Amino acid sequence: MLLWLLWTALFVCSSQAQQMFVRGQKFQIILSAKPDITKSPLPPTDAPVWDIDLFDNEAAVIAGLKAQGKIVICYFSAGTWEDWREDAKEFPDSDKGKVLPEWPNEKWIRTSSTKVRDIMSKRIKLAADKGCDAIDPDNTGRYANLTQQNDNGLNLKSTDLVDYMTFLAKTAAGYGMKTGLKNSLDIIPAVSSIMDFAVNEQCASLNECTAYASFLASNKPVFHIEYPSKFPVTDQDRRIDCNSAGVEGMSTVMKNLTLSGYTYYCDGSYVDTPVTGGTNWHPKPPKSTTTRTPRPTPTPTARPTSTPRPPTSTFSPTSTMITWPTPTTKPTSTSRTTTSSRPTSTPGGGQPGCTQKHWDQCGGNDWKGCTVCAAGFTCKGVSPPWYYQCL
Repeated sequence: MLLWLLWTALFVCSSQAQQMFVRGQKFQIILSAKPDITKSPLPPTDAPVWDIDLFDNEAAVIAGLKAQGKIVICYFSAGTWEDWREDAKEFPDSDKGKVLPEWPNEKWIRTSSTKVRDIMSKRIKLAADKGCDAIDPDNTGRYANLTQQNDNGLNLKSTDLVDYMTFLAKTAAGYGMKTGLKNSLDIIPAVSSIMDFAVNEQCASLNECTAYASFLASNKPVFHIEYPSKFPVTDQDRRIDCNSAGVEGMSTVMKNLTLSGYTYYCDGSYVDTPVTGGTNWHPKPPKSTTTRTPRPTPTPTARPTSTPRPPTSTFSPTSTMITWPTPTTKPTSTSRTTTSSRPTSTPGGGQPGCTQKHWDQCGGNDWKGCTVCAAGFTCKGVSPPWYYQCL
């Protein structure tokens, strides 16, 4: 009898582990700040899956999310060297390729390098030590399409990506964690069987969502992110983002390009998840890895680093179904600007007597943190009036 009970418990646990990720799960993704776990329960309360930055979130944040029953995916760049990361000095120069177009602080990396894989193994262990349930390794998909724009300078091809994703998934599995495929549409047939979920950006905008049919048919979720050109999201954008070919069954969110707490869903609801802290997140424009024709509707080509917030009078931190508000002001552009002047008056006030480091937020609507940058950096309007950053 005891043996039977033990076997039953083991079977149930195994079944639950296998069902950690299932098709259609609602999710939230926040990469420009940290979920404020002091505001529990965090909206959206009905989203079981949360994707957050590995480096910026302490173990306590992850534990706080899991205490609310959340499955936590931890994001990190697996395909690029980023000069602001704490382990940046560990990458040999010989393993760095070309600078990413428009992103001078990042370079492609040689994924077959023993040293690079050692660094990624340490990152995956860090994710496990912090309590992450899964990893979201980013910046790998552009190896699959060696156009002039995506030339990595290391002669990396799609076969290299398949081998690299296999390595990442195997390493994560050694710590009991799951692995997702970020974009990288060209290698889906080769790796979908070993991936536990997918994360896609703009497949509806680029007419690419049907490529994920194998994931959905296997009851694996596709966490789908679209970046509408206007906020609040228009009915036209919502129809395209939620009803395009291949989108049915996906877990779709519509976000401002910053990937902060502000999120729209296909059912007409939106949330503004409370967040805390600045950001080291460097947004990148997603690129298509196929030859499909994008929709004619204009889409953003570069991610700013802020999100317009809805009026606080209509926001309830315990609700996930809220009437969409009309912001009192709207950004005139969603692309990066070249302004170098610091705002004379930071919207929302500011905190005197403190200094922000490189890449930190230093101003913007409702900003209440530091407004002075460290020596050598200037508070620049990245997406004024919403966001200013020390650059």
